[in-house]
Amino acid sequence: MNELIVATYNILFGNNTKQIIENIKKMADEGVNLFCLQEVINKPNEVFIIDQMLKSLGKNWQAEYHVGTENSKLSIGTAIIWDADKLKLKQTEKILLPKIKKFDINENLFYKIIGHAPFPLQRRAIVCYLSIDQTLVRVTCLHADNVGGPKHRLKQIRYVTSCMQKLRPVDHEIICGDFNTFDLLKTGYEKRLLHKIFGEKFIDASEGLGWTSDIQRLDFRTSMKIFSWFIKTFRVHIRRKLDYIWVKNFEVVSCRKWDLPGSDHLPLIAKLTIN
Repeated sequence: MNELIVATYNILFGNNTKQIIENIKKMADEGVNLFCLQEVINKPNEVFIIDQMLKSLGKNWQAEYHVGTENSKLSIGTAIIWDADKLKLKQTEKILLPKIKKFDINENLFYKIIGHAPFPLQRRAIVCYLSIDQTLVRVTCLHADNVGGPKHRLKQIRYVTSCMQKLRPVDHEIICGDFNTFDLLKTGYEKRLLHKIFGEKFIDASEGLGWTSDIQRLDFRTSMKIFSWFIKTFRVHIRRKLDYIWVKNFEVVSCRKWDLPGSDHLPLIAKLTIN
């Protein structure tokens, strides 16, 4: 049986490098053979985190990534890691998502509070064609903006899908990542639009799992002290489902989220079989 166990995980810029690598190894030991990672960056005077992961996982693991050249959060990108005993790489494509020119007033204020650079980051997606036995699977890992609102995010997703339409077509497909669907009113509107863009053949493997990110789990080391004090003292939770595993022509055997430390996001893990 052609079975895949895929995980999508926003690693919070690898701020807790040791813990994140331990989490990846733990998930691999539990059977995950395909990882889609977001917020992968270069850090000065530190071995690239993907190389550290590969060393921890062992010689049969491989990776492709789309990261900038800067040694800072400006290099923010995505990566796909897989067990080469299970999957064979056939092709890789890298996509730069449309970028907004500047933050609005509210976004400027929020990023000042949390200590973020006062300008938008270039978001990236990576696409890998991987074969499992004789079946070709297209895997896309992307990270949509948390700024610019739903209209901008949907523009980014449409751009990615338009790029993919120019690539080699496949019957089996996985689209993973952090879609930043904040949906403050919990209407499900943005998710429905995502589904419309991807098409009826896609399903959300993580349907019904609830929130995947919580403001309580942010890294407060660069934020204003009063902000972290307020969030922690009053136990403020802003929980939203930002992460998804969309699949086409797969049967979803199971899907779960795993409460692991080290990031403000929880990894999603789906066990899939090819239809």
